[in-house]
Amino acid sequence: MVDLRQLRTLRAVADHGTISAAAHALHLTPSAVSQQLAMLSKSTGCELLKRRGRGVALTDAARVLVSHADAVFALLERAASEMRTQSAPVTLRIGGFPTAIAGIVAPAMRTLRREHPGWRFEVRDTESEESLARLLDSTMDLAVVMAAPNRPLLGDPRLRVEPLLEEEYYAALPCGHPFASTDAVALTDLAADSWILAREGMSCHDHVSAICADTGFQPRGNHRATDFGAALALIAAGCGVTLLPRLGIPPQLPEGVILVPLRDASPRRYCLLAMRAGADYPEVTSALRRAAARFTTR
Repeated sequence: MVDLRQLRTLRAVADHGTISAAAHALHLTPSAVSQQLAMLSKSTGCELLKRRGRGVALTDAARVLVSHADAVFALLERAASEMRTQSAPVTLRIGGFPTAIAGIVAPAMRTLRREHPGWRFEVRDTESEESLARLLDSTMDLAVVMAAPNRPLLGDPRLRVEPLLEEEYYAALPCGHPFASTDAVALTDLAADSWILAREGMSCHDHVSAICADTGFQPRGNHRATDFGAALALIAAGCGVTLLPRLGIPPQLPEGVILVPLRDASPRRYCLLAMRAGADYPEVTSALRRAAARFTTR
């Protein structure tokens, strides 16, 4: 009989590459991880790990076992999500990046709290990669995440990822900018400008940098502002330009800032709904989709 705890331990080693890293992720000691893997190897009759430098690698047999384990975990997740909505009180943990929380998650919460007054929700402001990691370690149930370069977890078979919203970008310019009075501006027209970008490593920074690179230039500037409100304040002060997604547009722009549509093939930002494979929260996903529909590109 294969033990589920041992399967989760093997999956953690596959994810993290070393016994010690897997132990840290599982809140166990390295010796406990080694013991569980030894028991799993004995019960299956197969060698599961082989040394590779300072880490370990899965054997072919272990990779087969992990693939079946993922299918088992998905079935258990489906059962758990169905049981959770039958229990009282229901507690669901939802993550999202800041503009997704403001524009999508919070309005959905208003609907869900009215329609399901006995349910409880915990919302966390998290970068998309952190949200995906939290889904995998079961400390989060659903998340609104951003498709962006360097996001390998989006392809993890243990996650179910669905399109939620396609947003257009606008050029945010100071009112005195040469292109501020035009009907549209090409990204290449802004190549020589000073840009206001999010911190390096943040999803917004990676996405805007990739959009500009596809057009043939690397945006440059001295200012960093992850919050769109802060970026707009800097633009109003004449410090530079940036790209603003639909969710990032405030109800009222600061005086001195104008938004100009992008010419030709306008880039898009894609927001995704993510949860563990097998999970199903139809009431919550429906509310999130209705909230996101208000921003649908026309």
